[in-house]
Amino acid sequence: MTGHITNIQRFSVHDGPGIRTVIFLKGCTLRCRWCCNPEAMLQKPVLMFQPELCIGCGACVSVCPTGASGSLEHITVDRIRCTGCGACAQVCYAEAKCKKDTVISSEELLREIEKDRIFYGRTGGGVTFSGGEALLQAEFLEDVLRHCKERGIHTAVETCGNVPWENFERILLWMDLFLFDIKHTDTAKHKQYTGAGCEQIMENCKRLCLENKKVIVRVPVIPEFNFDRRELEDIIRFAERIGVREVDFLPYHRYASNKYRYFDMDYWNPGINKLDKEQVEKCLGPIHTEMKIRIDG
Repeated sequence: MTGHITNIQRFSVHDGPGIRTVIFLKGCTLRCRWCCNPEAMLQKPVLMFQPELCIGCGACVSVCPTGASGSLEHITVDRIRCTGCGACAQVCYAEAKCKKDTVISSEELLREIEKDRIFYGRTGGGVTFSGGEALLQAEFLEDVLRHCKERGIHTAVETCGNVPWENFERILLWMDLFLFDIKHTDTAKHKQYTGAGCEQIMENCKRLCLENKKVIVRVPVIPEFNFDRRELEDIIRFAERIGVREVDFLPYHRYASNKYRYFDMDYWNPGINKLDKEQVEKCLGPIHTEMKIRIDG
């Protein structure tokens, strides 16, 4: 069985307990304006082009079957013509062009995960599947998770929750931890900024808790969207009602802004400054809760 991934990130300490290997799967049902991984939004192959690395050798022009690489005088990526085949990336000596889509088998991915096994045991770590939305590839995810648990590897999934409950049911048996994004409790505002309402998301989070699964709610704190004491408190109260014991708040950053340029995509609001931990702490300060609250995830 095969799946589509964009990246394997090793030695992560922000996506579950201990040192972890994070697997980024392609495809997502949301279009969050601030998304850190725009290359993972679409399930189809996407080509990244970093023009500042280009040495002008023209190798990509000579192999491109559709003419999407431009000319020797002007090397580019014509997004209309480009099929994402990756021929240009294979001959790009400077790595200015790279294909953000790797087709990988369950067996191959397990071998990659096993390479970091020594760190899992020493730190209480394991593997985390992220995206995009990992649960869009539920069959592939189920297969890999099952083999991970057979090997005694701790498993976590980071999810936006905007998939049918049946997708969750496929993996429940193999899961140790869900890192569940709750971005807002107002469905109209959620739809305005992410492209979908939040009813299904909140219902899936509730059902996971009813299944006695460990859930940590994660909240990206975004200016103009939910960086507001009342709106963040609404998320905390929702988490309390369904039995969640920890909420992590992740201050907005701009690390991904260059990625949008490399994919010829518009960054949602270049005028908005990042948030720091102290700003989020101040916003949350007056809110009383018995839950564990963390900032920075």
